[in-house]
Amino acid sequence: MADPRTVALFVGTRADLGPLTPVIEVLAEAPDVDLHLLTGVMYGAEDLERALPRATAPGAVFHALAEPMSTFSVPAQLEHGARLSVAAGRVLDEIEAEVLVVLGDRWELLYVVPPAVLLAVPIVHLHGGEVTEGAVDERIRHAVTKLADEHCVASSDAARRLAQLGEPMERIHVTGAPGLDRLAAASPLGDDALARLLGIDGVERPVALFTYHPPTAQAGAPIGDWAREAAEATLAVCATVIASHPGMDEGRDEILAALSALAAEEPRLRLVEALGPDYPDVLASVDVVVGNSSSGIIEAATLHQPAVDVGERQRGRLRGDNVLHAEEGRAAVEAAVSLALSPGGRARAAATANPYGTGDASRRVLDIVRRAGAAGRVKRFVDVDPGDVQEADVEVAK
Repeated sequence: MADPRTVALFVGTRADLGPLTPVIEVLAEAPDVDLHLLTGVMYGAEDLERALPRATAPGAVFHALAEPMSTFSVPAQLEHGARLSVAAGRVLDEIEAEVLVVLGDRWELLYVVPPAVLLAVPIVHLHGGEVTEGAVDERIRHAVTKLADEHCVASSDAARRLAQLGEPMERIHVTGAPGLDRLAAASPLGDDALARLLGIDGVERPVALFTYHPPTAQAGAPIGDWAREAAEATLAVCATVIASHPGMDEGRDEILAALSALAAEEPRLRLVEALGPDYPDVLASVDVVVGNSSSGIIEAATLHQPAVDVGERQRGRLRGDNVLHAEEGRAAVEAAVSLALSPGGRARAAATANPYGTGDASRRVLDIVRRAGAAGRVKRFVDVDPGDVQEADVEVAK
């Protein structure tokens, strides 16, 4: 038997940990893979190991590229990014990495991916080709596309965008969204079990799952006010609101301060840092998902949950019929949440087919990881006429 392939996978924050967990599990279980997990934005090595569901990554080696961040501003990101870049190059070289797996569009990828390019380590990029026009993540995602060797995309429309970016069709694979794989075993919790999990005396219906992240493409926006208004609107319709902490971007502190102040005034709002391994069961247990997180657009449809997408952060992203859009502001969000919970809104959600796949993406990603690099380091740029892009015959990973 050939020596196992040394695969490095980077996890920055909970934003990518959730959808990467099924991929980590299949890579860790594969006998022909020697898995190394890199981290260093939200997690230290031990923090990441604890954050994973038990026995997810047996035998994996954990590497902290830097200490977890404690403050969030552009200067802090720039300083931290430099540390990540130096450490990523050192670790990838020391372990003799043969593949680097990354997901999405986070700012830290601008520092973790280039060392792999310089070291000629093939890069497998997940969730490329999507559109989120209200976040700077949009630009980062497309930049990583041009640096990556293989693309595991979640949908055919994302594949067509990569073709527009000049990527060769043989490097584009429609695998579906790996985060859906963890929802296969999701089971709704009873109200008593949900209350115990949240550490509260009880829950009353309707229950909302609320997440509001900084819309990083909207400079100078009153994001703390927007977050509070969206939460207040949700509380006006729902009897219990479970709010998770915002993502680790500039503006996080404003949102967290606003939600913390509201939670101190309103006991029906339960603010939690993260749901971690309990997220699938909690998502299955609530009545509506509200906010500007990708989870309301990508994951909620699999469990047929109605969702309200607030503001501009996710503008342009593919979505199922379960998702309603609301502009910023209490009145607009309150009206959308009410409509999502109406009989018509629930019926639309119940009939929704998730456009991001059926929940078997991680196995397909493993197949791409196994053969990453076989196409060579030189990546030709493919000129495509607009009409040809619409008719592109993209490969669906088997």
